[in-house]
Formats: sequence, C-alpha cells, structure tokens
Amino acid sequence: MRILTSALVTLLLTLSSTHSAQITVPQRSRAVTITPSAVLSDIGERRRQQPSLTAAQLAQYGNELIEKRGFDYNFDVCDAVPQSYRTKDGLWNVPGRLLLSTGRRLTVEFTVSNPNQGAALCGECDALIPAVQVTKREILFVADEKQYRVQRPATYVLDEVELLDASMKKVLRTWQLPYQTVPAGVSADGTKLYVNFYEQQVSIDDLVLELSADGRAAVRVRADAGLLDKGTSIDAPPGTDRSFMRFHAGNKTYIVRFVPPCT
Repeated sequence: MRILTSALVTLLLTLSSTHSAQITVPQRSRAVTITPSAVLSDIGERRRQQPSLTAAQLAQYGNELIEKRGFDYNFDVCDAVPQSYRTKDGLWNVPGRLLLSTGRRLTVEFTVSNPNQGAALCGECDALIPAVQVTKREILFVADEKQYRVQRPATYVLDEVELLDASMKKVLRTWQLPYQTVPAGVSADGTKLYVNFYEQQVSIDDLVLELSADGRAAVRVRADAGLLDKGTSIDAPPGTDRSFMRFHAGNKTYIVRFVPPCT
C-alpha cells in the first residue's frame, strides 16, 4: 500500500512539473523610445564643413536625412502628460500608447519640456517627434531607424495653416506646421506651403521647408520655390485671434489663415 501511495505521489509531482514547464509567462513589450532627429543641425553642420556645396546639394542631403530619420515636429502634448509625471524637472520622460495602422498598440516613451521651467514657450508641453509624414489623423514617425504609422491622438497638437477661398470662409486645404512660424509662400498650384527655417548657427537662408498636401516635409532651394512675393498681411475679421496673409504665385492669389507664433 505504501509503495502504491509513493508511486502515485511521484506521478502527480511529475505531471505538475510538466504542466508548469509548459506555461509561458507573457513578456511586456519594450517601449519604443522617440528621440529628436536634429536634421536641421546636421544640415547646418554639413554647410559649415563643406561651404562649397550648392544649395541644391545641401537640400538633397537634408531630404535624405528626413527620409531616414524624420523631421522634428514640435507637438504640444500637455493633455497627454499624466499628473504623476509632472515633476519640477525641466524635462519629463513620458510614456504613451499609440494605435498602429495594423490595429496593434505601441508603447512609446518621449521627452517633454516642462512649461513651468522656461524650457517651453507660452505654457506648452513641447515634444519633438521625428516624422516623415503628419496629417490630422496620422503620424508616420521614425524611431530606432524604423518607421511607425500611428493614429494621431487629439492630444498631440500642432499649429496649422489653412488655405481659404476668396470669401475667406471656406477652408480648401490644411497644412500641419512642424513648429510655430509665419508662412513664407504658397506654390503656384496651391498644394504646397513654404516656411522659413528658424535661426541656425550656420546660415541656410537659401533653403526653405516645403509642406505638401499629403503631410510630407521636404527641403527645397528657395530660388526654385519661386518665392518672389513675401506676402501681405490682411486685417482679420472681427472676433478672431487668427492672422491672415495674401500671396501671389503664378497667375493666382492665395489667402491663408494661421495662428500667430507665440512670443
């Protein structure tokens, strides 16, 4: 009887051990760390090191960098930062969950400027996200040399420029701005917006940033963009806090509406 009992116990222990070995504990997916691409700094550094490069060569270099690393879009993500991460530090490392185009959730982590420490302008929680394409609905960003297409959360805010009809009431097209700025021009067909680069240690004034209707950014030679008209300010209708400008390109006139940069 004791021998039978001992054999039964051994069998139960063996089955239990085998069952435990088959159980797989799911591992948490590693967060994708989003870091700025600093493409503009690299363009300026290339000009400093190789001053003989033409504007066209420098633009080509910049576009190769954008395709590989993305262009930094400065999102205001204040409404996406949990209260527990709002420390007194100048920068916050904030986690997030983004919805991929495949339907899967992607865990990310990015750096946000504390608006109370003077690191960000006008109370905004700035987060630099390198992107190849940005629309109202999607962001195609780059991290660890990989591209991720995600649904853009409503809490990831950018300034916009709107193309208006002659009545200044109907919006014909909208461009997402990577940073706060004043429009520098519109293409002759009205599909592209041009903006100046912000101040660099090395001048790249002969280049401009081109924003296409599909949400992609590219570096262009200023002379090739045909920016002969610097634009004219238009008085804003009563009751609006937006700014308006009129541009002439080709044989057409374009009116744009935008939020004036915070200073």
